[in-house]
Amino acid sequence: MNDTIVESDGKLRKEYLPAIYFDSSVVIDYYIAYGIFVPPLADYTNDDYYGEGGLLSVVREILKSEKRIKGVIEIRKKLHYDSKKAKATPVVSPLALLELMGWHAEVAFKQIAAEASGVKFIEKKHPKQIGDYLKEIMERSDEIMEKKIAEAKNGKTRDDVKPTSIELLAMETYLSQHFADDHALLGLLQVDIVNFQLTLNKVWEEPFFYAYLQLDVADIIHILLAQHLGCKYIASFDSDFKRVKDIIEEKTGTEVLVSPDEILNCLSKG
Repeated sequence: MNDTIVESDGKLRKEYLPAIYFDSSVVIDYYIAYGIFVPPLADYTNDDYYGEGGLLSVVREILKSEKRIKGVIEIRKKLHYDSKKAKATPVVSPLALLELMGWHAEVAFKQIAAEASGVKFIEKKHPKQIGDYLKEIMERSDEIMEKKIAEAKNGKTRDDVKPTSIELLAMETYLSQHFADDHALLGLLQVDIVNFQLTLNKVWEEPFFYAYLQLDVADIIHILLAQHLGCKYIASFDSDFKRVKDIIEEKTGTEVLVSPDEILNCLSKG
């Protein structure tokens, strides 16, 4: 499908313009808002915790009052119920998806680890330490999968075999493409990046200023990808974008959106 979204030079086709490029900070909040906007199914045997008026529903109501997430929920509502009337197309690149995958793995593991060991233990862990735990999960899960494949080749597979605990843990920490595409990222246009080049000469031009102003490399690539796609806007909740908003707009001509209200305004007016 993506070959019908972008032209051979990598630009978005005109029917998708104007477009808003969502960086990873916006995509992650959009993903988070899904869990508040559409609460997950739960075991309602404990009504005090799960049921209507239970602890989780109260916490969701409290979270909804947070200004930014409240705004992102409104963006979700517009794109969920009224996407055809949106005056600008929100687009997501593979780079943002990769950052979402990494974020999801970390927070999913931390959530489970907090239940197993307590929040104080896991909150002190550096992301690289979390990566080590995730590496062990992946390796142990892969070993079990390889064993099952070998057993299947030898005709030893049983239909009633359930996933092991380590496999379930891996599944909880992997970002589900089906869930992302059909639910959490619904309303966002995922696009391929083709014919994008970042040459040695190029980095000494516009990107030099972003590096000089201490933007992360991923942020710089997001800016360049938004330009490459031909997006009129780039949206980010990263404080660095707000800090250098005027520089980005001056260098690129791309308008920088740094709040849910600004994004909603563009979706309404183009």
